[in-house]
Amino acid sequence: MNPNVLKRKNLMNHTAAITKWFAFLFLSVFLLSKANGQTSLFDILQSTEQLELRIITDMDKVIGDRKTNESFPATIEVYSKNDLLSSWDIKLKQRGRYRRKVCGFPPLKLDFDKDQLEDRGLADFDKFKLVTHCIDDKVIGNENVIKEHLVYELYNIISPNSYRTILTKVVYQDQDEKRRKMERYAVLLEPTSELEYRLNAKEMENFVNPTIEETQAVIENQVSLFQYMIGNEDWSIPMMRNLKAFRSKETGKYILVPYDFDFSGIINTTYAVPNSELGLVSVEERAFMGNPTTREIFLVNKNVFLAKKDALLERLEQQRKFTFSQKYYMKKYVESFYPILESMEIPIIGEELNENQMNELRPENK
Repeated sequence: MNPNVLKRKNLMNHTAAITKWFAFLFLSVFLLSKANGQTSLFDILQSTEQLELRIITDMDKVIGDRKTNESFPATIEVYSKNDLLSSWDIKLKQRGRYRRKVCGFPPLKLDFDKDQLEDRGLADFDKFKLVTHCIDDKVIGNENVIKEHLVYELYNIISPNSYRTILTKVVYQDQDEKRRKMERYAVLLEPTSELEYRLNAKEMENFVNPTIEETQAVIENQVSLFQYMIGNEDWSIPMMRNLKAFRSKETGKYILVPYDFDFSGIINTTYAVPNSELGLVSVEERAFMGNPTTREIFLVNKNVFLAKKDALLERLEQQRKFTFSQKYYMKKYVESFYPILESMEIPIIGEELNENQMNELRPENK
């Protein structure tokens, strides 16, 4: 590494908060490669030690009316080890459908100002999704968020065609102190525009029913096997539910990227409901929902999952932010997938499985 970079790194612990911010930004420019030679705010946040975000706004307006699509002004402060690094003026709004209706606290969208980003020398990836706690109980709410973040990280291990995420503490502070401050864990998702750049692809908005021929088949089958592994049936290729499609600028085909895993069996939230259309009676049950594929593609992906097994289990083992029993459950759930994978038959192009054969893919029938 450049010795000047090392010197700057060593100075960070002895400077004021604003100096730390610019030193860190200087390091990021050297260590990270982004659009037009610029680093991104997401990269900086991902590299920040003991990250904490503080959101200051009119909380009654932001979370009071669950039907509103209005944006509200807010300030977001970025802390590292209790040191203030930066402050941003943003727009804040509720997002999602189901969660905002059933959850004690709605998921949020953070809209940064592109001019502010550019003025600070950052790429203009400006819109962030914040996966917030759903359950008011602090312990359970935090556990669910941590587990969903882990699922995102598991898919990062399987495929680079995936959202990067940051698990962070967030302090929600009412600007007029009408509400008490609340601290919870949340998951910050990489901006979709930044994922577009990484994939060298264009997001297909308001898009449904991609054909098998137009979709990158290996990636689609990876998504389907992963959703099967984690026991998630809250997604759909025809309806593009909880999926994003990106048209590759190189191949012209669609790259499918999954998100929202809180209904999966591996997380097993109290508010998740099983997919009754598939005949499931528990969210812990599995059902394969992917497109038919070729035997060659299935074999390729089967070997990917087998090769990644140790890395998946190790990532779960590394998590220290929830109880041993939660960790044990998630590891056992992943492990239970592998005996099925060894012998499973999925729909093959030209020889799709009938209903009885599809039922055999459910572990309770094994």
